[in-house]
Amino acid sequence: MKKLNLTILMPCLNEEESLTYSILKAKKFLKDNKLKGEILISDNGSTDKSILISKKLGCRVISTKTRGYGAALRNGINNAKSDIVIFGDADGSYDFSQIGIFYKKLKSGYAFVIGDRFGGKINKDAMPFLHKYLGNPVLSFLGRFFFKNKINDFHCGLRGINKKEFKNYNKHLYCNGMEFASEMVAYSSIKNLKTFQTPITLHKDKRINTSPHLNTWSDGWRHLKFILTLSPIRSMFIPGILLIMLNLFFLTMIISSNYSFYLINVSLSFLSSIYFTILSWIGIFLIISSIQSFRIMSNKYKIKKTDNLLFNFIIKIKSNIFFLISLFFLIIFFVLFYPMFNYWYLNDYNFFDMKIFKVNLTLTTFIIPFFIGSLIMGFLSYLEELFG
Repeated sequence: MKKLNLTILMPCLNEEESLTYSILKAKKFLKDNKLKGEILISDNGSTDKSILISKKLGCRVISTKTRGYGAALRNGINNAKSDIVIFGDADGSYDFSQIGIFYKKLKSGYAFVIGDRFGGKINKDAMPFLHKYLGNPVLSFLGRFFFKNKINDFHCGLRGINKKEFKNYNKHLYCNGMEFASEMVAYSSIKNLKTFQTPITLHKDKRINTSPHLNTWSDGWRHLKFILTLSPIRSMFIPGILLIMLNLFFLTMIISSNYSFYLINVSLSFLSSIYFTILSWIGIFLIISSIQSFRIMSNKYKIKKTDNLLFNFIIKIKSNIFFLISLFFLIIFFVLFYPMFNYWYLNDYNFFDMKIFKVNLTLTTFIIPFFIGSLIMGFLSYLEELFG
């Protein structure tokens, strides 16, 4: 059977008030452009007349049992009869008769096309104040920074893919909830897929009695959590390295100044050097987290390396090397620790002069997180070698 030119896909959950408007706009586009296509409704458990309306207007309806925006779209994309799938919300906020640029770009070989509401037009009352001026701009900025792309509107609901070019979409898209919107953009960036964004108009949705499916704070947190987790280099690894370097800087300055280092008229002493070790603890925790996040991502998204040479070097280190590094730190620790312990022992454990052993105390405190960190990385790398 010959494939259709286009599938217009709409996820649906109790959209009877707006569904007719959206379907008629989609039908108009297919008719005006003389395209052989289908309108596919991925129903996510509607209890109103949505399914009846869809079938009456000639749409194909499939049922998505797993609840969630992402689940409905993934099921719809997988079941689409065309390689070119353009999808958007069925609430009337997007005009499906104006998707010509989407179809043209996908037909010409682009893998992913996404709308840009901020570069286009947002009609009055079409987007809540917090979403317009806080949620979407902030999350989109973070998405651009962490995934190094130029997508201006990370969460625009009108978008499309060419299934032949959007490689392994059916194997490497996992999110069932609203964060699926972020996952598509992230995946296209990670895989360097050919992407195009186009200005669009966002209309006020046509629903009157039905509440929006989007939950401002919980869905915003899910998007933020996803963005930070799937960008371990910029969100965890680089900050971790910077914190360790900052700790090393303060340590060097404090010791070299004989523990009387001034920073903006604040005296940093022996105790300050110990407190600054917290920076290394946090830094090492972030580095370990970034490596484990990347290992999970690499298994899911089939990523072999990053553009960070230091990170690529570290993830290739074998477990035995990490164990040797931890042993090295342990030996240094005891070399520094023994004179202090012996001094304390000779004083019958009753007296210890910290001024004599300021450098020893500072360095042993500094070494501990690196010993623990390399030991943990050794065990985690060993697990990766066994079961990765």
